Amino acid sequence: MKKTILRSAAILAAGLLTVTGCSANSNSDAAAGGDYPAKDVRLIVPWAAGGSGDLTARTIAPLLEKDLGVNVIVENKPGANGSVAYNWLAEQEPDGYNLAMMGVEVATLQFMDYDIKPENYTPIGQGLSGPGAIAVPVDSPFKTLEDLIAAAKAKPGEVTFSSPGIGSVWDSPAAGLQQLADIKLTSVPFDGSAPAIAAAAANKVDFSIDAIGSQKIQVDGGHLRYLAMLTDERDPDNPDVPTAKEAGVDLQNASWVGIMAPKDTPEDTVKKLSDAMEKATADSGYQDVITSSNLVPTFKNSTEMATFIQDEAKRYGPWIEFAKNNTK
Repeated sequence: MKKTILRSAAILAAGLLTVTGCSANSNSDAAAGGDYPAKDVRLIVPWAAGGSGDLTARTIAPLLEKDLGVNVIVENKPGANGSVAYNWLAEQEPDGYNLAMMGVEVATLQFMDYDIKPENYTPIGQGLSGPGAIAVPVDSPFKTLEDLIAAAKAKPGEVTFSSPGIGSVWDSPAAGLQQLADIKLTSVPFDGSAPAIAAAAANKVDFSIDAIGSQKIQVDGGHLRYLAMLTDERDPDNPDVPTAKEAGVDLQNASWVGIMAPKDTPEDTVKKLSDAMEKATADSGYQDVITSSNLVPTFKNSTEMATFIQDEAKRYGPWIEFAKNNTK
């Protein structure tokens, strides 16, 4: 996400997979020589234990172990929007023995004055995505996205949304909505996605933008109502809810999670890890966990992910700059 925000026991969110680089040490030589892996692999989680990223890592680690034949040890290293772990990973030997879960932050933190850029890593693969939605309090006068946009045009700045933080995976599409619909909204900041969603459910703001799955408990509880899906087509679990595109605003967004390694990890090592990731994400047990958390099992290999991350940076950059310049 910049923040991948999904509920700890029910939702898996978002991180990203990146591996790169070559090293002159013996481990790198062994990896390049085709002997990788020759020892245990560490998988770092940039977020606290018990969260969605942590759950994702602990779900996929034993599946990677089956294919790699070594232990995959999950370790939490939270702090500073994930940048503590991201910076740590960039400094490790590129031998394939230190990996990290990553999400959209690898593409977006560069726009928030962090020295973290996609080229510092090489993707292994994507493991899942969490499509987004706009949701309003259940008794909101807005029955459609067109209603919300019309109100924002009539009274610029009076329509409010709960933001989990400028540059985050769910604040940024609010900037995109303002740009695409030519409206002005007011951001109400909260410390993360969960309190931002709760604020909308409590009628403290006019709407929330977040993952479909993250908002589901409030929707099921009768506190929130989906207004529009940020997907290309209607969500099969919510077929009566139109997409934003149907309302004339082609706004799409999703959180995502993967694994990364340091820059210059040998190509043979990257391929072994990416192949293991593909098998893990195809496992029925993994897919059951992901889908039961209202997420979508989604695999992209290393090459596909590299292109995807660059595309994400191009998409999020203007949104984040808009939010930085237009948020009080």
